[in-house]
Amino acid sequence: MLGRLSVGFILAILGVHLQAQTPERQVTLTGKLSRVMAIGGESTGWAIQLDPESTIHGKRVESIEVDDSNTERLEKLADKHVKATGTLSHRQGVETGERLVLVVSSMEEVKAATEPESAKAAPFKLTGTEWLLEDLSGAAVIDNVQATLTFPEAGKTAGNGSCNRFFGPAEITGSAIKLGPLGLTRMACTTAVMNQETKYIDALQAAERFEWKAPYLLIYCKRFEKPLRFTKMKTPKPATP
Repeated sequence: MLGRLSVGFILAILGVHLQAQTPERQVTLTGKLSRVMAIGGESTGWAIQLDPESTIHGKRVESIEVDDSNTERLEKLADKHVKATGTLSHRQGVETGERLVLVVSSMEEVKAATEPESAKAAPFKLTGTEWLLEDLSGAAVIDNVQATLTFPEAGKTAGNGSCNRFFGPAEITGSAIKLGPLGLTRMACTTAVMNQETKYIDALQAAERFEWKAPYLLIYCKRFEKPLRFTKMKTPKPATP
């Protein structure tokens, strides 16, 4: 009996060892390399804002954290369009939870894919679009709290402030933009969420101009040092009768 238990234990250990030795599949991703900034402006690492067509395990992914021991290479390629090759790793953090990380083996600068002439010729329009707030003038937004901005029709804006829905007029001429005064519903949420909403609404009502830097919409607001940064939300298609 003891002999059989010993053999079973050895086989189990060997199986774990062989599994650990299985080589991980390498992937190659392209996008813009940038620092990850925490509230207060401190850098907490690096990430690649992936090109729109990027998928990982069959799922559309907008960005991925980067683990690269070559810090000199990261500094040199900061804010550039890169091609990075490495293995994917699932990591767990106390505050961040489980996240996907690219452990880099090689990285180089590449030219971003050019838009077709038809796309270049088409003017950028806000009417009929919906946006998700990703960065609140240099401050990270609260996880699992969606602050949005929509332009349902010409001359109008609406969205979710973080807790309450807001709505009001929108004046857009060229790259100039003026939003508000904005009206809000009167729901109550946690202090942190309400504080974020107050800052967000104040910024929107101080909006002066906007800029499209794919894949981001940037709105510059008076008295705010950095712009609001949004990513486009997919508008659901109307149901077929």
